Amino acid sequence: MKYIFVIAIVLSLFVQSKAQVVSIAAARLSATGSTVTVRGIVSNGSEFGSSLRYIQDGTAGVALYGSTLSSINRGDSIEVTGTISPYQNLMEISVASKTVVSIGNTVHPPVVLTIPSAYVEQYEGQLVQINTVDFTSTGTFNANATKIISDGSNTGDVRLNSGYVGNLLGTIIPTGTVGLVGIMGQYIANYQIQPRDLSDIIQIGNPPVLTTILQQTNITTTGFTVGFTTQNLGNTIIQYGLTNALGSEVSSTSFTTNHTVNLTGLTPATLYYIKGISINAAGTDTSFSYIQVMGTQSLSSQTITSYFNRPIDSSFASSPSNYAHYLNSISADTLKAYISRATSTIDFAIYNLDNVNGIVDALNLAASQGVTVRVVCDEGVSSTIYNSFISSIQKIKSPASNLPYGIMHNKFLIIDANSPNPNAPIVWTGSMNLTDEQINVDAQNIIIFQDQTMARGYTLEFNEMIIGQKFGPDKTDNTPHEYVLQGTRVEQYFSPSDGLNTKIKNALLTANTSVHFILYSFTRTEQAYPIADNYQSHPDYFAQGIMQDTAASSSVYNALVSPMTTADLKINQFSWLMHHKYAIVDADDLFSDPMVITGSANWSGAGFTKNDENDIMVHSANIANQYLQEFAQRFKDVGGIAMVGINDVITNSHFELSVFPNPSADYLMLNFFSEKPANTIIELINLEGKIIKHYDEGMTSGNHSVEINTSGISSGIYFLKVKSGSLLKSEKIVVIK
Repeated sequence: MKYIFVIAIVLSLFVQSKAQVVSIAAARLSATGSTVTVRGIVSNGSEFGSSLRYIQDGTAGVALYGSTLSSINRGDSIEVTGTISPYQNLMEISVASKTVVSIGNTVHPPVVLTIPSAYVEQYEGQLVQINTVDFTSTGTFNANATKIISDGSNTGDVRLNSGYVGNLLGTIIPTGTVGLVGIMGQYIANYQIQPRDLSDIIQIGNPPVLTTILQQTNITTTGFTVGFTTQNLGNTIIQYGLTNALGSEVSSTSFTTNHTVNLTGLTPATLYYIKGISINAAGTDTSFSYIQVMGTQSLSSQTITSYFNRPIDSSFASSPSNYAHYLNSISADTLKAYISRATSTIDFAIYNLDNVNGIVDALNLAASQGVTVRVVCDEGVSSTIYNSFISSIQKIKSPASNLPYGIMHNKFLIIDANSPNPNAPIVWTGSMNLTDEQINVDAQNIIIFQDQTMARGYTLEFNEMIIGQKFGPDKTDNTPHEYVLQGTRVEQYFSPSDGLNTKIKNALLTANTSVHFILYSFTRTEQAYPIADNYQSHPDYFAQGIMQDTAASSSVYNALVSPMTTADLKINQFSWLMHHKYAIVDADDLFSDPMVITGSANWSGAGFTKNDENDIMVHSANIANQYLQEFAQRFKDVGGIAMVGINDVITNSHFELSVFPNPSADYLMLNFFSEKPANTIIELINLEGKIIKHYDEGMTSGNHSVEINTSGISSGIYFLKVKSGSLLKSEKIVVIK
């Protein structure tokens, strides 16, 4: 009897333990703060980030959140215990413990619904499917961005969350009717379908399916290359013209998934409307891109000039000819000088301004002298300033800030975009608002492009606001993104239409040696994590940065401070603002892709999803070095010691190289040792990244001496790269005449 009693107790405890597992439907009825245990099959893997999973059990679905979920995959059957913790009205279980019951199970099939029936609480957390819908917007899928689908009568939200890392990122939004699968989520009052990957976009028929937007490369004054990829084989057709009507066509009958076409015979500094088409081999199904705008290279001087309104540290200059420009209390005078040069048009988009420094007076004077002046400003600009523009100036304020719209936060000026003189057009942009405090006190950067193609590209964005009266999320991706200025690649993106958040994240991930940044508002971990993760992927990498404060960005600070340490991550301690919004990638690594990311956009949710913003990425070692000089002084101001790179340039400890004389006048002698026979490449590269000298030959193992003639090379700083087999060594070289 004693043994029977013990067995009965054990069975009772087992039954009680199993009774703790409740259905997901029952768990969803539990009060906030309750502890529940549920079991179900996981509907998603890491697409939504490492900490977010959804499970279903046949009764309902629910979101799970927790740091222990990173190893959980789609199809895993798991049992979890946690606390009911709704997030912005999304029912979530904050997971305290988990057990994997089995793996490789079939995910619960999606419930096939219509738009009106799908977007309800009953299906939150479950896979749903809606057939025959069209996306109402064009462009690409980006994290932290909402798109709209329509069945002709009803609409619904489709969203990738801020932590999304799946293969939908950067792919083209379908331009035809599709079926859509996704997990129903919720944010505040809005239900949202969350597709997991490309397979959740159900194509009708067997079309090639474009997986990228059109890519522009090889830009010249008379043509460029257009490329795109497709999921399935198809031919290649590019239609183009000076308007949305297109009118011209180039095609290739080869069936491929990697499509390229060269457009030739085009006009300099001209914007073309481009559409990509691919038809499958059977001729039964066709895929289209949306129409994108691309420009040819201009005949302008194509100069790029950066200015800073606070002192710089010229000791970080790469050469005496590359000192950064410090505008010592003359930023306003510089802007007014540009305004005074205008002969035909001025388009001016500004978040805030006053007339303490005479900016309004300068615009009024230009308008009174016959220049067509147009102004777009934020709704918050004072009525006194807004009304002080003379009557001949066309002006408009943005709508009042209201979900989903934020503010008109642009800061750009376009001068003489369509002048017959290609050296007249100017684009002025950067971080500076035009109030007295912003101009003369807060730390700011300005960057100016003398380029007609860029001026015309910016004008398209300006017209969308002042003529189309579209702001924020209502705008479309309707401007060029690629420019070439004197061989320098410049990327241009407007927010929120152009997926700026993803572009910045991808740019940061290209860093091999360093990232330097100063950001007024930095609240998005999707940009913080790449800066931090680079420490794991690149052993010689480091980052340094300044944040204005941590009041609204503690999660970003916490993500960065561990790898960077407080020696390299500083907080502004002055009453004046670090109003910059820039990052420098690989500032002194010419074998990477030195670039500057700057503009009006703070790295915040509003900056990427609600506000009107403009940002540029300049792929230039010289411009990166000028921004580095500014960064070095600001970093010194807050008590830091700026670094350029751990080894200045790429090195390999197993490759011995000696170079003399250095500095050099007429020749360089290289001595190095090869462990085995290998093809050896020797290059002398200038600060713009151009190869001045190139040697390429097979060499035996042992010691080698190579002489390089520098007699015909101008004075300055160069980089010498020697690559022998898998070994790489670089040295900084000074040539003096």
